[in-house]
Amino acid sequence: MSMLELNSWTFSEEQDFVFVVVRGEDAENFLQGMLTQNVKTMGPTDARWTAACNHQGRTAATSLIVRIPNGFGMLMPKSIAQDEVDRLSKFILRSKVEIEILPEPITYFCSDDAKAIDRPCPALPREPMQAYVGDSVIVVRLPSNDAQGMHGKFVAIGKIPDDMYAPIKAHNRLARSLMEEGIALIEKPEVLEWLPQALNMDLIGGIAFNKGCYTGQEIISKTENLGKVKRRMFLGVARGVKDLDEGTEVFMENEPMGRVIQSDGEHFLFVLTYEYMDSELYVKDVPVEILPLPYEVTVPASVI
Repeated sequence: MSMLELNSWTFSEEQDFVFVVVRGEDAENFLQGMLTQNVKTMGPTDARWTAACNHQGRTAATSLIVRIPNGFGMLMPKSIAQDEVDRLSKFILRSKVEIEILPEPITYFCSDDAKAIDRPCPALPREPMQAYVGDSVIVVRLPSNDAQGMHGKFVAIGKIPDDMYAPIKAHNRLARSLMEEGIALIEKPEVLEWLPQALNMDLIGGIAFNKGCYTGQEIISKTENLGKVKRRMFLGVARGVKDLDEGTEVFMENEPMGRVIQSDGEHFLFVLTYEYMDSELYVKDVPVEILPLPYEVTVPASVI
């Protein structure tokens, strides 16, 4: 990229995310039994969403997973990373794997210039949810809803080459970017609160229902097959409301029907009982407007 092209990019230092790696001879089999994603089908340039759950099917972590040499790497919020490393480590037993948090910088970058995105560059994947895995940096192209004015969104783990890099102009933009795409990488207050379907993980390809057993699989699959997914995640806005905390309740009349799980200013992701999505909702006595997501929010019908 030339400096002229770099001027059309915004680079954001992401201090709230870290990269957890699982390496070793048994890394693939180990994660196949721990995650909702089918890691065995992942190619070297694939990036996917996934969840790790407890035996009751409750979500302990959601992450962006990619293949790396001799294993896998998962991008997740810093607030849950060490707890998740400790939790996964309890299941290692005799598996030949090592789990650690890498001290690599995380950078989110995006551009509203379609020409800049289309410029050939080996380290910039051409399609969303593809990854470039280099010696010193991993770059994943994220989903990009053009309605937000961005033609390309990327996250880099590691040192970005000098000819691709411009001075940092922002900080901690990644969570808001994912929020706009209807993707929640959950923070500590939401750990073990939700089935992954309540976080729409099945709607973004984060649950493989045709794979073998994994921790929480029985509950997750039964909920899906019986058509008992009762809650979904939505993107909302409450005009004039600032700094909503995780856990803030969303009301229909005087009854709590949902809960905020992530927020950025007056925009927020919240989990809601699905049947009330067309009702008049309020948060802190302010009307909630449900905004469209890039994918359709539905609930599965029973197949049994």
